[in-house]
Amino acid sequence: MILPHRVEGSGDGLAVLMVHPLGADQTFWDECRKHFGPGILTVSCDLRGSGNSPDLAEPLTLDSTVDDLETLRQYLGLERLAVMGCAVGAMAATAYAARYGGRTAALVASNPGFRVTPEGAANLRERSELVRSSSMAALLPGAIENAFVGFADTRARHDYEARFLRQRPENYAFAALGAAEADISGCGAAISCPVLLVVGRNDRLFGIAHATPMATAIPQAELVEFPEGAHFIPYQQPREFGATVSAFLTRNGLARQR
Repeated sequence: MILPHRVEGSGDGLAVLMVHPLGADQTFWDECRKHFGPGILTVSCDLRGSGNSPDLAEPLTLDSTVDDLETLRQYLGLERLAVMGCAVGAMAATAYAARYGGRTAALVASNPGFRVTPEGAANLRERSELVRSSSMAALLPGAIENAFVGFADTRARHDYEARFLRQRPENYAFAALGAAEADISGCGAAISCPVLLVVGRNDRLFGIAHATPMATAIPQAELVEFPEGAHFIPYQQPREFGATVSAFLTRNGLARQR
């Protein structure tokens, strides 16, 4: 299948394929994509069970997501691209870069980690059971508050919550179960492209303790910490994130100077 997607940009520069986190859809990138600088072709997509994609009938695995991203790349006729993701989306982007190194010009992983903690995995399984027996609203306020530390009373936070609540509980349940089992700890050494890891000091879910082992394991990784960053840096600080990504791509000869 071809994931529902949107392409924006000039088409003559680097393509950046963006992978949204658990509980979101491709609109997660709407504001962020405005700040990457000139010559960038942005590609967003709805992963299975999100946005306008088909419903899930089983847990969403990283392997199936990577397969879908590669199918989309082929469909769009993109020879090489940068792949970018946030949180669980960063895990999928990292797995893609490891499997398709010849197609990956750069990797940007925001709020990254090799895997969720055992406590986090247990929490995701509990969320899955809860939404199946009740509704998406049963996860509030905790599921939103944990991700929006320092950004609680913002328009972005309220917009995110509204979209979060519109998801089908069954889709979220299957996506959460897949995230609970996700593990990319074996991917680091296989990544040969330039890598930018962006972590938030206020991220309670994938903080610096998760990002540091990735920076050690991936040969060309740069690690940048946002002092006010929470769990969704591209969504919560789109201008700052865009400037950081643009500078990284320019340093590595993949984008034009602003």
